[in-house]
Amino acid sequence: MATSKSVFNDKQRILRLYSALISKRELSSDEIEDMFFIGHKTVQRDIAEIRHFLADLQQGEPIQSEVIFDRRTKKYRLTEMDNLFQVFDKINQIDQEDHPY
Repeated sequence: MATSKSVFNDKQRILRLYSALISKRELSSDEIEDMFFIGHKTVQRDIAEIRHFLADLQQGEPIQSEVIFDRRTKKYRLTEMDNLFQVFDKINQIDQEDHPY
């Protein structure tokens, strides 16, 4: 059975990749390429975008969640997931204070 090709724009693809990493998945470059029908350079750019997003999101935080490449398993994964969720909780609290409805 042939796999149907899904076409995502850049933002959709990066968000889906980020979501997959948040799901505590480790993904190889080949798996990412196959998942989104993209090349190796695009995988590198997408990972870089996620890294920049996390750096901006966590500015001033003592513990940083980041995307790392594990050379042993040859896969990308997120570190410090619990801290990342605490950062999201802080952001949600600020948003609720600014917009109570």
